[in-house]
Amino acid sequence: MNKYKYNGKLKKNIYFITVSLILIFLIAFSANRGKSLGSNIVGTITSPVNKVFYFVSSKTAAAFESVFGSRQMRAENVSLKEENAELSKEVDDLKRIVSQRTYLQEEYELISKSKDIKTKALIAGKEPGNLFTSFVIDKGSKDGLKVGDVVVQAVSSQGDIEKGLVGLITGVGYNNANVEAIINDNNKVGFMIARTGDVGIIDKADAQLLEGYMYDESKDVKVGDRVVTSGLGGVYPADIKIGEVSEVSFDETSNKKMIKVTSAIKFNNMYRVMVLDGRGK
Repeated sequence: MNKYKYNGKLKKNIYFITVSLILIFLIAFSANRGKSLGSNIVGTITSPVNKVFYFVSSKTAAAFESVFGSRQMRAENVSLKEENAELSKEVDDLKRIVSQRTYLQEEYELISKSKDIKTKALIAGKEPGNLFTSFVIDKGSKDGLKVGDVVVQAVSSQGDIEKGLVGLITGVGYNNANVEAIINDNNKVGFMIARTGDVGIIDKADAQLLEGYMYDESKDVKVGDRVVTSGLGGVYPADIKIGEVSEVSFDETSNKKMIKVTSAIKFNNMYRVMVLDGRGK
């Protein structure tokens, strides 16, 4: 039985070697004799293989083109993407111009009717991060600024323009000043509910969301109530808008009525402010 298997393997090996030698001979012969019988035989043997290869390669190229497009289509696609990016930039620039124009109009209107605005100022620098918690303005002691002066922006409220509370000047140089915004952890703000006159204090902040509590937990507070500075504590003048109540809750542990206030100021997008005469020195 083993001898039979051995003979079978031997015959297969001899057959494979013989066929290989014949093919090599025919290829060499066809190279030397041009279109000879050998080349015809080789062509006959390899033609089906060539057809399969051509079919597969052509179908692959067609599939690639259908998915990714022709070279011209890809070039046009790149051009369209570049044009779209340019148009998007133009739209963003127009939005920025409109936004700045709106703010400047509101600023002009506020300055026209408010007698306590000392000066306008541009923001010249800020601490790292997305929010303007602490920043520097381009006005200082030469412009009459002092520590304790109040920083505001013009904000729109029910068709009217009023002062929106930004923060407090904490340091003054000759031609610049440091400002701490009300969202800074060091800054606490006494507030009043404009509808009722009830007061409390804001002692936490997260971006535009301010958090605080009422001094008297029995007082009525509603979502949407307008919140302004109370003037208590001698830090901020009264009646500067802080924002609007967005949430009211009761803390059982501290026995306090808690409120959340959405600030009227966008603390992630600022470039101009105004300074009021504060009560500092």
